[in-house]
Amino acid sequence: MAKSHPPPPRKLTERVLAGAGQLPLASLLEWLVPVAALRGLARRFGLTPKGGFRLEKAPAHVLAPLLAELRDPEQLDAVFALLVPEAPANPPAPVAAEAPAETLALLALREAELARTHADLAAAREAAQRAREREADLARRLAAAEEDLARGAQGARPMPVLRAEPETAALAHRLHELEAERDGWQAADAALRRQLAHNQSRMRELEQQAAELEALLPKGRRRRPPPPEPEPDRRFRVPYFEPSFYKSLVGKERKAVERAVQAVLLFCTEGHAYPGLEVKQLGGQDTWSLRASLGLRVYFRQRDDGDIEVLEIADREDQHTTLRRLKERQ
Repeated sequence: MAKSHPPPPRKLTERVLAGAGQLPLASLLEWLVPVAALRGLARRFGLTPKGGFRLEKAPAHVLAPLLAELRDPEQLDAVFALLVPEAPANPPAPVAAEAPAETLALLALREAELARTHADLAAAREAAQRAREREADLARRLAAAEEDLARGAQGARPMPVLRAEPETAALAHRLHELEAERDGWQAADAALRRQLAHNQSRMRELEQQAAELEALLPKGRRRRPPPPEPEPDRRFRVPYFEPSFYKSLVGKERKAVERAVQAVLLFCTEGHAYPGLEVKQLGGQDTWSLRASLGLRVYFRQRDDGDIEVLEIADREDQHTTLRRLKERQ
């Protein structure tokens, strides 16, 4: 059986001095335990040697650190059993010759290291026991908290309904009236638009019938067309973009800004009658709005000279907030 040989006295002295009088457990296993015993214990615990060594060929200086790094109490007991072998049933007769001084010093260091290791093991066992006790206490607290929560959920009373204060009720009533008025104006506007479309369609039909009847008359009986009336002076409205308009552009997409500017220029050339803009005056103030897109509105005021002041652009959903803000600026 291959055995580990103790190091030379000089090497042992250097190791002890470097460790301030302490000798690592790995060094004790490397120098005092046979290699075969180290391999058998490593095979028992399923350890894999480092450095590419096979377990059957691994040297003592490779197996000793693996065994010294174990932290399981039962495995450490098995490791310490390698350092303290059982006494034989029939001990051999004592040798009269005295052991060398180096061997005595090594044995003393070994006993001190074993004592410290046993003390550390006892402290680790106490810490593990305290951790298990804390875990059990936390589990009990968690179960009690879950029970209290379940009882509270079963016996919970419904939240009382808060009664609205008189001012809040008045504001809610006023809001309801304004919404009803808005719905009425929208319905009237839609009805007027439908009537305008019907009138324009009927006018085109009558003009076509008049042209057909006039074509049936002899040339001498036909009425001469009246002289054309001069076209009305179509005045271009100059838009004055207020600072609030440029402030409202912050955070808007470029496409939305382009649509808003195009809608303003279209209103300046076509006027209020252009159907796609849906120009209308907002109730309670001299503010007007026009439609730039499906969800975007442009707000403006008319000047005394016929031009307009473009105030800002905002989303359709924010119309109430925008109107309140514009009213405060007046």
